[in-house]
Amino acid sequence: MRAPTATGTNDSAFAELTSAARAFEPERYLAATLAGDPERSAMIALAAYAADLQRIVATATQPMLGEIRLQWWRDVLDGIVAGEQAGSPLADALADAIRRFEIPVPMLVAMSEARAFDLYDDPMPDRASLDGYLAKTEAIPFELSLRVGGLPAAEAGAIARAAGRTFGLTRLLARLPAQVARGHNPLQVGENVIVPEMVSQYAQEIRTGLASLEPQFRRLPRRQRCALLPLAAVTAYLKSILRRGRDPQRDIADIAPLTRVWRIGRAHVTGRL
Repeated sequence: MRAPTATGTNDSAFAELTSAARAFEPERYLAATLAGDPERSAMIALAAYAADLQRIVATATQPMLGEIRLQWWRDVLDGIVAGEQAGSPLADALADAIRRFEIPVPMLVAMSEARAFDLYDDPMPDRASLDGYLAKTEAIPFELSLRVGGLPAAEAGAIARAAGRTFGLTRLLARLPAQVARGHNPLQVGENVIVPEMVSQYAQEIRTGLASLEPQFRRLPRRQRCALLPLAAVTAYLKSILRRGRDPQRDIADIAPLTRVWRIGRAHVTGRL
């Protein structure tokens, strides 16, 4: 089945728009493709933007190079506010979404600013800082997608905070070995180094968060549920994270692409995470 193209993009531009999204935000990208018009194009743009920020920090060979690229995005967003031409397929698609759905640009800027933390090897100062990081890097994409779907800002924000923490902790646990290999441990709070017991503790927090989100997911209309569909992959990730014999600092926890598609598709049809 051919993936839907975003509004206002040709095939080659759409391929560029989605290449990073598939690699770095596969759950958000899949969720976006299941949204209806006109929300689909905006959700794809938001997923691609979040993915590009992750790509920048994952591929930067030096912190300064990553900072320069993140600053480029902040300059582009300033230009969009000023009515300037964005200048790339992703930036153009994001600009269109901003205009059509009145997406608050400061929230997109906050996502870029928060990603700078990933360029360095500093530990999280405390749990409040970890929560703040997850609120900006993970909750904001959920909130903006919910708002694109028509959910009022206050309600979208409350649901997104819980979704961002649950989904974000899952991804940090799953991808921790890649971060550790780069000399960075985002789950190291202060002087505490991640250990299997802490993995179990975070896993329980994830289960609790997912359980609290389930009834909220069910009551939303399908149009708005699409924004939360990435959560459907959490249980599969947890199974991989907690598999027997896995070293949480050396073995990346991933799930098969078909598992991802199946779980997200099932949640979309049944209304159950």
